[in-house]
Amino acid sequence: MQRLDDRSRMSGDVHVRFCESLRGRFPWATRLVILLHPKTNTEWILSGIRGMMGRLGLELHPEKTRVTKAKEGFDFLGVHLRLCRVRKPKAKLKYSCRIWPSDCSMQRIRQKVRDVIGRRYGKELEEMIKELNPKLRGWANYHIRARGERKRMKKLNGFVRERLRIFLKRKYSDEMRGSRRLHGNLLVRLGLFQFA
Repeated sequence: MQRLDDRSRMSGDVHVRFCESLRGRFPWATRLVILLHPKTNTEWILSGIRGMMGRLGLELHPEKTRVTKAKEGFDFLGVHLRLCRVRKPKAKLKYSCRIWPSDCSMQRIRQKVRDVIGRRYGKELEEMIKELNPKLRGWANYHIRARGERKRMKKLNGFVRERLRIFLKRKYSDEMRGSRRLHGNLLVRLGLFQFA
């Protein structure tokens, strides 16, 4: 059996639904999130899960298993989930769950952009955009539900734009010529994928 780690994709992960009696069937690599009421005895639940998984020949990873408050948030499959207070004073719901791409996921897409652009100065800007777009679009589609955080997405747009500006500056060995080529909405006209 192949062990899945943090870099595994959603298709390899299994979502498991517990029944109240803590009976269930678990494949080899299962990602598990259990949400409890704040007043619940978490240690009792955790020991019950350990016992049940022990009977199945499975064990919880000691470094990856943690108990946290929903208000502090947690990362799960490249997404950060956090319980946030609703700002409207007359809202029926006092809290809502907000999701956005995790910091680790943001670092990975930035590294992919760096890898694609690299030091390939023989390439034209249009070719570079054609290579970047599938990676950017794929990442954005994975995080489609987490795209409500416009501030982070705009920063990512700025990062891609800055990397392309640096690429042009080094390609032409001229600060002004590289910047001038990116003036206005040239990247949008050339078809560069925009996150927000």
